[in-house]
Amino acid sequence: MPTLFAAAVLLAVVAAPPAAGRAATTGGEIQLTRDGGVYSVQVTLNDWLVRPFIVDSGAAVVQVSADVFMALFPESAPPPEFLPGASYRLADGRVVQSRRFILRSLRISDHEFRQVRASIGDAGAPLLLGQNVLGQLGAWSIDNRRGVLVLGDGARPAVCLDWWTAPSDCAVGAAREHLEAARYVVASLVLLSSDATRATVVAEVSTPDGAQLPARWCGPIELQRSGPGWRVTATTGLREVGPRDRCLPRAPRTPGR
Repeated sequence: MPTLFAAAVLLAVVAAPPAAGRAATTGGEIQLTRDGGVYSVQVTLNDWLVRPFIVDSGAAVVQVSADVFMALFPESAPPPEFLPGASYRLADGRVVQSRRFILRSLRISDHEFRQVRASIGDAGAPLLLGQNVLGQLGAWSIDNRRGVLVLGDGARPAVCLDWWTAPSDCAVGAAREHLEAARYVVASLVLLSSDATRATVVAEVSTPDGAQLPARWCGPIELQRSGPGWRVTATTGLREVGPRDRCLPRAPRTPGR
């Protein structure tokens, strides 16, 4: 049975204007906790309630579960500011005006955000740190090797985001060019780890065009820094996988490509 790889995709977000009440982020790191292929970070809500939130660049806004909402706003406390939406019944019987509301404060490490839009999920739903906060951190990336959120100048360049078009001075671009030169059909590339001298890219490829029995291959490709770019040093980690086996979380391709 082939080894399957669960790699958190290294992502970067284009810098957004700083939110009111906080300074623009210029650099630094935030410690993360990894559970399988999911990263979470400690978040403080309204200056007192601390919970781990999943770093989810696919979520548009922050999500809290119904039980966390009830902890934040017990029946004896003033209700939050609700945003327009349909009413929703909580587990304690209360009916709130909407599933959407405003968090007075949300803090990650020493980065604080005020008046944050959030949604209420069901009881036990995952707590999600969405793009309405992540986008305000400026450029950021996840260093899978060290388990940290890298902010500012240390983050991955935006040109390296799309493996399909990334140049060879990006590790994913160098891996793509190497595989295509060997006439493999590349389905997905994910940057697993990278530092100043070495990088590992997890690849999903199929056998060259024209093969009578096309096969899928999955595994790590090792690269080494070479001048301003990267050079592939090993592809021995690639292993054949079945047609229905899950290889890795697919890195998104630009629509229309």
